[in-house]
Amino acid sequence: MADSLEHKINQISYELTIHQTALDNVSAYIFMKDLDGRYTYANKMVRELFNCSLEEIVGQDDSSFFSLDDSDEITVNDTYVMVNGVSIEKEERNVIMETGEVRYYWTTKKPLFDAKGKVIGLNGISTDITDQKQMQTNLRDNERQLKTIINHVDAYIYMKDREGKFLFINDKTADLFGVHASEVKGKTTRQLLPPELADNFDILDHKILASEEKVEGEEVFSNELGPDKYYWSTKIPIKDEKGKLVSFVGFSTEITKIVEQRKEFKEQAATDELTGIANRRHFMAEAYSKQASAIHKGSSMSVMIIDLDYFKRVNDSFGHHIGDVVLKEIAIELTQSVRSNDLVARMGGEEFAVLLPCTNLYQASLVAEKLRLKITSLVIPEKTGLSLTASIGIASCELHPEGVGAAMIKADEALYCAKHNGRNQVAT
Repeated sequence: MADSLEHKINQISYELTIHQTALDNVSAYIFMKDLDGRYTYANKMVRELFNCSLEEIVGQDDSSFFSLDDSDEITVNDTYVMVNGVSIEKEERNVIMETGEVRYYWTTKKPLFDAKGKVIGLNGISTDITDQKQMQTNLRDNERQLKTIINHVDAYIYMKDREGKFLFINDKTADLFGVHASEVKGKTTRQLLPPELADNFDILDHKILASEEKVEGEEVFSNELGPDKYYWSTKIPIKDEKGKLVSFVGFSTEITKIVEQRKEFKEQAATDELTGIANRRHFMAEAYSKQASAIHKGSSMSVMIIDLDYFKRVNDSFGHHIGDVVLKEIAIELTQSVRSNDLVARMGGEEFAVLLPCTNLYQASLVAEKLRLKITSLVIPEKTGLSLTASIGIASCELHPEGVGAAMIKADEALYCAKHNGRNQVAT
C-alpha cells in the first residue's frame, strides 16, 4: 500500500516536472494568481523578468515587481477577470520596479474555477510586444512628421494608381480642388474638376502611365473666378519588385508669376515702348513668317514704310513731349485704319511700317493713300493747328523672292522717291 502511494506521488511529481519544463520552454510569460492577486506559479520567463526564483515569487503580488502607479492596468484587468469570471485579451503597459523599464505585453487572462465552478484565481499568458509597439510608435511619429512636411511644403503633392485614381493629396492640393483631402481617394481628376480642365491635367498622367518613366511639364489650372494659374509638374513612377508601375507621385509648383513675367518680357521684346505697337524686331520676324505662309498658299503680300514729313520741326518747335504725343496718335490711327490681320510697327524715330498679307501692290497703294489722308487730317489734341503729312513707300513681296528684306529695301527706295518728289505722297 505504501509502495503504491509512493509510486503515485513519484508519478505526479514526474508529470509536474514535465509540465513545468514544458511551460519553461514556451516563449511567453505564463503565470497563475489566487483571488488576492498573489502569484501561485510563474514560468522561467517570468522568473527571469523579475530576477527571482519561483519560491521568491509565489505568495507575492504585483506590487513587489511592478510600479503599480504606472501599471494600474494589471490590477484592473485581474479584478475584471476574477469578479466577472470571463476571459480577456488586452494590451498592458508594465513598468518593471527593479529597472524602471517600460514594457508592453499582449496578455490573455482566464479565470480558474474549482470543481464547483467557483472562481479561485486566474492564469495568464503574456507576449512581449515592446519592440512592435516601439516600431508602431516610430511609424506613427514618422507618418505625422511626414504629413506635417507634406502639408506645409510649398508644393501640390498627390499620388495616383495606374488607373489614374487618387490615392492621396496633401492639404494644399485639396484647397486647390476645393475638397477635403479625405474625399478624393478612389476618384479620378474628371470626378473632381470640369472635363476640359481635367483633360489638361491628365496629359502628363497619360505620359507617365505609357512610358512608366519620370515626366515633367507645364500644366494650367483655369478658374472661372480668377486668372489662369500655371504649374511645373514632376511625376515619378512607383514600381513593384518586377519593375511594373503600380502608382506614381506628382509634385506641382506654381509658376504663374514666372509665366506672366515670361509673357511680359516677350511682349516687351516685341513692342515699341513709346507707342505700344510692334517694334522693328517683331515686325521683321512676323514678315518672314507670313511670307513663308504666303508662298505656301500662293498668295500675295505687301509691305509699306511710312515716314512723317519734317518731323524734326515738330520736336524743335513744340518740344519732344509733343513729338511723343504725335507718334502715339499716329500709331493709334494706323492701327485703327488697317485690317486686324495687318501688322503696324514703329521701325524707329518717326518711321512706321505696315505688313499687308493677301494684298497685291495695287491694293496696297489704295491702303497707303487712305492712310496718307488720315495722317493729313489727324488732329493732335494737345496742339490744335499742328498739321502733319507723311511720305509712303510700298513694295510687293512676291516680286522679290529673295525675301522680305529685299522688299523692305525696295519700299525704302520708294519712300525716298516720294520724299524726293515733294513729300506727302505714295510711291511704289
